Amino acid sequence: MNDTANSKKDVLPSPLARFEGQQPPAPDWFARALNTPSDSGTTECEGATIAWKAWGARGQPGLILIHGGVAHKQWWDALGPFLARRYRVVALDLSGMGDSGWRDAYRMELYAEEVRAAGKAGGAFDAGKPFIAGHSFGGFVVMMATMTYGAELKGAIVLDSPIKPPEEQRRSTPPQRGGKVYESFEYALTRFRLLPHQPCENDFLLDHVARQSLRREGDGWIWKFDPNLWPKLAYNRRDPAEMLKLIACPLAFIRGSESELVTDEVWDFMRAAFKTAPMVSIPEAQHHLILDQPLAVVTALDALMASGWGQG
Repeated sequence: MNDTANSKKDVLPSPLARFEGQQPPAPDWFARALNTPSDSGTTECEGATIAWKAWGARGQPGLILIHGGVAHKQWWDALGPFLARRYRVVALDLSGMGDSGWRDAYRMELYAEEVRAAGKAGGAFDAGKPFIAGHSFGGFVVMMATMTYGAELKGAIVLDSPIKPPEEQRRSTPPQRGGKVYESFEYALTRFRLLPHQPCENDFLLDHVARQSLRREGDGWIWKFDPNLWPKLAYNRRDPAEMLKLIACPLAFIRGSESELVTDEVWDFMRAAFKTAPMVSIPEAQHHLILDQPLAVVTALDALMASGWGQG
């Protein structure tokens, strides 16, 4: 999501530089979303403090939202309030990201447990089995949850997470990011970039998630996520055929139709591997579809969950 010094990403244009630290204009619907009442809290999970935010009344059916890699729960601020009309929506910060605590080592199984712990603390389980949905890296956390406690879930939705044949799966560790202290908040905002790099017409959403990505560090500002997160993460990707044997709840997939990661070829493979799963492409959206087309994603999620598909 963000760049680091001495990186090839430094040559990419900054989407927020032209605003010089000022907030871009935003539509009325986004202002209303930000003014929607919410509550927040923390819970403990295996020695780490996990932060969460929730919209909607407790006692409504539950929905848990899981952000992407080195992102945070405020990525869902444009979606959560609209979904809260029918659901108790809980978004969390995975450990090592956002406002949650850091660990000496990260594991996908533990991330799945954090989702369950935050969901229970935030009220997503109050009305019974909740839905869960995750974007990008969060989609892989969703997949882990379906394999470890899927019987406790009504349904699971994966947003633009590329699931590939074993021989095409990534083996290398992503490059280290973050850790640089910037002298001013305004300058730090100009260093924010989406990864993978893509244009996004919704500058107000880029600005919003960038502002929520920073914290004070001495006299400067630093990205909130653990800069050693990727080297400390143990993640063995599974063969989709093996995954199917373990998944214990209904599964669905949503992608951006122009995604750089979930290409048509990858999408066709996923369709063949998960034959009974609903699959939805969001038009005019790339990998970061929750920023590109947030209201279209809300509509797709809402329609899918109300359709009777989730019978887990």
